[in-house]
Amino acid sequence: MALAKNQLTDVNETIAKIGPKGEVANTKLIEHSKKFKKRLVKITDGVYQVIGVGLANTTMIEGKNGMIIIDTGDGIEEAEEHLEMFRKITDKPVSAIIYTHWHYTVGTRAYVPEGQEDSIEIWSHELVDANVSANNVDLKQTHIKKAFTQFGLSLPPKGPDAFPNLALGSYYIDFEKGRTRGYVKPNRTVSKACKTVIDGINVKLIPTISDTNDGLIIWLPDKGVAINNLLWGVFPNIGALRGDTRDPKNWINSIKELRALKPTYIIGVHGVPIFGSEESEKAIEEYHDAMQFVYDQTVRGINLGFSPEDLVEFVKLPSHLKNSPILQPFYGEVENFVRGTYAYLIGWYGNDTATIHPVSKKVEAEKIINGFGGLEKVLQEAQKAYNNLEFAWAAQLITYVLKLYPDHNIARQIKAQALRKLAEATPSSITRNFYLTQVLELEGKISPNVRVIKSENISSLKPDAIMNFLRVKIDPVKSENVNQVMLVSLTDSKDEIGLQVRKGLAEVVNFSTSSITPDLTIKTTCKDLSQLLTCEITLENALTLGNITIIKGRKEEVTNFLAMFDEILIEND
Repeated sequence: MALAKNQLTDVNETIAKIGPKGEVANTKLIEHSKKFKKRLVKITDGVYQVIGVGLANTTMIEGKNGMIIIDTGDGIEEAEEHLEMFRKITDKPVSAIIYTHWHYTVGTRAYVPEGQEDSIEIWSHELVDANVSANNVDLKQTHIKKAFTQFGLSLPPKGPDAFPNLALGSYYIDFEKGRTRGYVKPNRTVSKACKTVIDGINVKLIPTISDTNDGLIIWLPDKGVAINNLLWGVFPNIGALRGDTRDPKNWINSIKELRALKPTYIIGVHGVPIFGSEESEKAIEEYHDAMQFVYDQTVRGINLGFSPEDLVEFVKLPSHLKNSPILQPFYGEVENFVRGTYAYLIGWYGNDTATIHPVSKKVEAEKIINGFGGLEKVLQEAQKAYNNLEFAWAAQLITYVLKLYPDHNIARQIKAQALRKLAEATPSSITRNFYLTQVLELEGKISPNVRVIKSENISSLKPDAIMNFLRVKIDPVKSENVNQVMLVSLTDSKDEIGLQVRKGLAEVVNFSTSSITPDLTIKTTCKDLSQLLTCEITLENALTLGNITIIKGRKEEVTNFLAMFDEILIEND
């Protein structure tokens, strides 16, 4: 099987392979799946880790009276599977839970029954709860959609387009078992390094920053064990395609904190455990040096006047780091690290002033197509590039056609074929999933406009976060002559919060601290409001069923107010 020849990025040329699910992918990426065989690993006396269930590992420490659980996975179903495996070691109850960061906190209900939240110690960084309850609310819709793409949730479970693994773990959500969110708020938080005793175990908790700002190293000094979210076992994801902004300096400095501990065992939230002082020291050094090298050379290139495109060609890992088993680009890629760091440090502008006020992409497409000699000539050149294994150029060139003729069947076919070949080549699971998701969109197998955000994604947010989710949906044309205030009385949270629409702008108003008089008032719950905002119910049905009650104002006024915001279904079809 021929492998994609990508002339624009540094993709290793290798032979694609067919995996056990029928997936066609980079041979090394398929082989990487072997690391995620489901198993329970003994790290040292009293410390065990489950690998191969979901995206992240879960660790158990045997305490004096019970089990200390580190991270609870992506849902109650995963946590129950973890617990079943830990029960092979001990029948002690759960005495404490520690979150390494906010990502893997939603399986906790498997360990903490309703009403027992205060009887079990739940430790975390002080920012975890805020990140869970209001993280990136303005962009939540886009972040969830991009996360769906990143984790291959639109790809088929079997066949050529199935994913081999997700580089950090075997899968994100097991669709057969489903996912039930069971987050429980921490009852013990830290903001700086501290020593404590948890169920008879000496523990040091050290705040860190990696892909989140709320991480903890969990250091067990008596056992030489460091549990962390810093070393992932693959190249780190700086410049994430789903849009997260990450400062690599913070991550690098946090690795220095890990290095200072001189651990005998390193347990990652992702990847496989590292055993032995020498191996641990080597892994920390390689991971640190790779991140420091890419960051420093990116800054060096910026100071030399290089553009982001120049830097991608300029920054290359030295061979001893490029060949490291824990730095393979199965997740993050050097190129994206460079682009993300440039954007973080410098912003959008490079060095070419022609990019300050360029012609529109539509005009650019027209000029390119005409310059090539017309539509048919561009189609021929794109097909020629594909036939010559220049898949990246074929995809880039044919995109000009699709900019002017988005439904052009031949152009869509050429781009889909080129992207599929690039997907077969790339060792990065993230890049592969992005390629193939767009392939399925081009082939009409999935819709690019499918709604992936659900009411459960926002109903648990704080009321002001829910209103800010609505705030950024304001249509300035529909609201350009409006000056009106709506109060939303949330009966479950007892909050009174709402929006003031003011000539194209929407501003959140907290009526417990504001003297503004509302023009309209509705009464509802966070859950019912969330269902309206995620199009799970129309306003008409919500009013008929009593999910939303109008307290002040006429139905027509409430309808007109909410109709100024995107993606709110007003009437039944």
